[in-house]
Amino acid sequence: MRTIRQSTSANVMVFMTDSIDRVTGKTGLTLTITASKDGGAFATITPTVTERGNGWYNLALTSSHTDTVGDLALHITGTNADPTDVLMDVEYNANIKKNQALTNFEFLMIDSTDHFTPKTGLTITAERSIDGGAFASCANSASAVANGIYKIDFAATDLNGNVITFRFTATGADPRLITIITTPQ
Repeated sequence: MRTIRQSTSANVMVFMTDSIDRVTGKTGLTLTITASKDGGAFATITPTVTERGNGWYNLALTSSHTDTVGDLALHITGTNADPTDVLMDVEYNANIKKNQALTNFEFLMIDSTDHFTPKTGLTITAERSIDGGAFASCANSASAVANGIYKIDFAATDLNGNVITFRFTATGADPRLITIITTPQ
């Protein structure tokens, strides 16, 4: 199943077949598209549709089409064509931007003796790996919020990559690894 981010545009290719032989790509269609968001009722949507040839069509979904987290089911029909269906998973869009500072990023630290209890009073070592590179110190230090929750302000240099893995360690706590995928600015 294809995954797309919430409230972002996406191009979706669909193949429409002739309803007589059910094999040949059907060209020249005006498509009718209905969508169900996260199990809701199907409703008509009107993305920009561009015929690409040989029965292929591009549906240009907009952020209003992808605004709901969960399954996005499309049902596409055209005169004298077999209907086709597309199912996509719309994921929450954290919208953490590449090379842009981020404040108050929160994370939980757990006691290393029982691997369950939130751990307070720690001095956290915060490191990051950018695009699979070696771990290096983050620009800022983490501070306690409450009940084992800590926060850190990331500098733009901490987020200057496509895939960032953060490693938070402290004596008496399990290491916490968090990987994020940034979005372009």
